[in-house]
Amino acid sequence: MYYRYKSVFKKHYPAKKLAPLLALIVALSPFAIDTYLPAIPTMAKYFAVDIHLLELSIPIYLTGFAIGALVGGPVSDNFGRRWIGVAGLSLFLLSSLAIIFVTSVEQLWLLRYVQAFGGGFGLVISSAIVRDLYEGKDAAKIFTLIGFIMMIAPLIAPTIGSFLLLAFNWQAIFVLLAVYAFAQIIVILTLLPETKRLRIVAGYPRLTISQVFVNYIKIMSHRFALPYLLSSSFVAAAMFAFLTEVSFLYIDYFQVHESTFAWLFGLNIVSMMVCNRINHYLIDYWQPQKILQLGLLMQLTAASLLLLTGFLQLDNLWIVVTLLMVVIGSFGLIAPNNMYCYMHYFPETSGTANAVISASQFLFGAIVGIIVSYLHNATPIPMFSMVFVCCLLGFISFKGASINKSL
Repeated sequence: MYYRYKSVFKKHYPAKKLAPLLALIVALSPFAIDTYLPAIPTMAKYFAVDIHLLELSIPIYLTGFAIGALVGGPVSDNFGRRWIGVAGLSLFLLSSLAIIFVTSVEQLWLLRYVQAFGGGFGLVISSAIVRDLYEGKDAAKIFTLIGFIMMIAPLIAPTIGSFLLLAFNWQAIFVLLAVYAFAQIIVILTLLPETKRLRIVAGYPRLTISQVFVNYIKIMSHRFALPYLLSSSFVAAAMFAFLTEVSFLYIDYFQVHESTFAWLFGLNIVSMMVCNRINHYLIDYWQPQKILQLGLLMQLTAASLLLLTGFLQLDNLWIVVTLLMVVIGSFGLIAPNNMYCYMHYFPETSGTANAVISASQFLFGAIVGIIVSYLHNATPIPMFSMVFVCCLLGFISFKGASINKSL
């Protein structure tokens, strides 16, 4: 009966229809971060504070997102995906509107945390729905398609943020985020499947709070999944080190205009999209683990060269832009394959497992973001150093993974 139910779900929600909808939900997080990156210097002046205090709003956001994912994952395993997503995005919407009226950076920090907490619910249901419905290379391909579609958000987000900043003010960015969240609520309520019935037929039990904690411990200590969890977290931390300092790097250090910043930032996303498309074709010929290793090695090599340019004080914008394109672009090979390898081990607790990896990524990112902010010394060295260290640890973590022929 379970497989008959699953086939019915797949028929009504084919991958090509489902992946774009899930990608739009997942894209809320990068959109919420990247739209206001060009506004950070302006917001620092508005609140009359040092820029690193505004940069701290990024790791604060990441922390809230991580906690939201940890709460939302097991709750969605018990009570279904759709209503948890609606609850989280409603919280995101209300806090986005409240940010418009803040008068201090401390109020901004608090509301960004609340906003992110709600956004974490939306992220966690997307990968869980994929794991509920699909397995094997079908799941890997859907993760790849979701990854490709969601890259459009960070590609266009800084441009949209720059336009709103120049045409209106920084508050307009958060009005847009509220509208986006409202649109996602409509999508969840009307177009996404509720896989709760499928999980009941499969015999997955409803978990108590104590069982949830036991599952968290099992997932975080899983012998075969742990290397993928750690690798993903360190690699995500490299991304967030970049996001924390990229406004300073381009706008303040290299003195580019906010509009130029938008397309320089977009080049990184274009390179990620190219790698994602390459990944789509490689999956038919290579195992996900092999593609993942290729991506990690590319990223580590570029990060090493980036750090070398910093120590040699080669202040050439285009060298930095090119190397960052490789570092960030490699995510197109790394992210979908790492997610597939990790989620493969947790068919019964997919929501909880996704919550763990999402929370770990954002917590690692928050820690690194805070470190980079406090090491800020008006040079790119802190950012380049943290990117290199995170990429190195990500590669080392992956090398601890056992080869699994079923992946």
